Amino acid sequence: MMHKHRVWCVGAVVSAQELADKLTGTTWTLCTGFYVAGHEEYLFLNDATHEDGAAEIGVVKRMADGFLQVESITFSWLTSSQALKYIESALVGEFDDQGHPVKVFLQSPEDHLCWACE
Repeated sequence: MMHKHRVWCVGAVVSAQELADKLTGTTWTLCTGFYVAGHEEYLFLNDATHEDGAAEIGVVKRMADGFLQVESITFSWLTSSQALKYIESALVGEFDDQGHPVKVFLQSPEDHLCWACE
C-alpha cells in the first residue's frame, strides 16, 4: 500500500460482478474499501493518490496476525469484464503467494469520519 496512514471504511458488495462494476465505473473517495460478501478476508482498498487520478486498488488479505497485500490493480484501465477476472482470481487465492505484510487501518461506517466523507 502506498499510503501508510490512510484509514479506510470498508463496505460489502453482494458479488464479484458488482465490485467490478463499482471499481471500473465510479470514482471513489480515497478512504473507500470493499469486500465481496462471503469473502470477507479479501479487502479491495482505494490506494490512489487523488480522486481524479487512476483508480489504484490494493488487494489485501486479512490474516490472523495482520494483513498481506497480495496485489495492486489499476481498475480505471480495465473494462468491467477484465476487472471481474482479476477479482475472481484474488478471491480464490491466486495472488496469495506474492503477498507481503502491510499495516491497514479500518473503521466501521458508524465510526468513520474524514474530510473526504463530510
